[in-house]
Amino acid sequence: MELDLLLWMMMLNFMGRAAADPIQYSRAVDWLSRYGYLPPPDPRTSKLQTKEGIEQAIRVMQRFGGIQETGLIDSETLKLMSTPRCSLPDIVGGEDMRRRKRRRKRYALSGLKWHKTDLTWSIHSYPTASSVLPMEVNTLLTYALKAWSDAAPLNFQQLRTDSSRSSAEGDIRVSFDSLLHNDGYPFDGRGGTLAHAFFPGMDEVSGDTHFDNHEIWAYGGSDSTTDLFTVAVHEFGHALGLSHSSSDPSIMRPYYQGPVGDASQFKLELDDRLAIQQLYGARDNAQPRPDPPLFPSLPPPRPTKQCKSMTFLLQGNGALSQWGFGVDRSADKSLEAAS
Repeated sequence: MELDLLLWMMMLNFMGRAAADPIQYSRAVDWLSRYGYLPPPDPRTSKLQTKEGIEQAIRVMQRFGGIQETGLIDSETLKLMSTPRCSLPDIVGGEDMRRRKRRRKRYALSGLKWHKTDLTWSIHSYPTASSVLPMEVNTLLTYALKAWSDAAPLNFQQLRTDSSRSSAEGDIRVSFDSLLHNDGYPFDGRGGTLAHAFFPGMDEVSGDTHFDNHEIWAYGGSDSTTDLFTVAVHEFGHALGLSHSSSDPSIMRPYYQGPVGDASQFKLELDDRLAIQQLYGARDNAQPRPDPPLFPSLPPPRPTKQCKSMTFLLQGNGALSQWGFGVDRSADKSLEAAS
C-alpha cells in the first residue's frame, strides 16, 4: 500500500502537479492524521490509508484553510502545513465529519462546557524572557477573559497567591512553562509551539492553559515576538469549550493571526460570539455584573506590520489546544479524552 502511494505521488510530481518529495509526503500524511483529517491507520485490522482517502482529506484541509482545493500536496498546501498552528484538531467528530463537505455553522463546539457561569482563574508563573511585566500579564489575561464575558453571561474572578505563598487553584490555571512540564505535552523551545489549553471537564487539567516560557511574549510587537493577548483569547476559547472555526474573521481560526490592537477595546467577531452564546447564552446588558477589576494602564501596543495574506497555523491534539511555529511533533491525544 505504501509503495502504491509513493508511486502515485511520484507520478504527480512527474506531471508537475505536486511539490512533495517522499519525506514531505510522509510528514503531510502524519499531519493530516494529527489534525483530524485522516483516521489513524490500524495495521491490526488492515485499515491502511488509501490514495483516495488521502486526496479527500487534502481537499477538506484545503477547504478549511481557505486555499485552492486541488486534492494534491502542492506547494501552497505544504506552506499551510508548515505554518504555526494550534494542536487542537480542525475536524472534530470522526468519520462523519470528515465526509461532510460543508457545515452550516462555521464555528465548532467541543461538546464540553462549564456547568456554571462564575469561574475562577489563577496565574501560577510568569514569563521570564518577555517585554511584558507580571502586572501587565495579569491585565492582558483579564482582558482576554473579558472578551468572552462581554458576549456571554460569564464572570471571572482571579484568585491570588495567599500570604503563605501557597499556589491558588481555580477553574482555569495559567502558567508559563518550559519543555517537559508534567502534562504529557512538552514545549519545544522558542520558535515551536506557543501554548495549549484543555477543554472544560472534571479532570485535574481541565481548563488549564499553558504558555511556552521560551517564547518572547509581547503586547503588540514585531515578527520576532508573539502577542500574548491574541493567543490568550484563543486559548481561553478552548478552555471554555470552543473548537476551531473555519470562518474568517474569527479568533478561533486555527491560525495565529498576530496582534489585534488595543486589548481594552477588543470585541469578538460574530462567529465567536455565536459560538460562546451557543454554550452559555447571551449576556444581558441590563443584568448587574460584579464590580470589574481595576486594570493597570497598559502601554500602547507596539506597532506591527499588517499582513493580510499571512496565515499562522495552530496544531491539533484532541483535548489540547496548542499554538506554535512549524509542525508540532509532540504526542497526540485523543479528543475523546477531553473533548
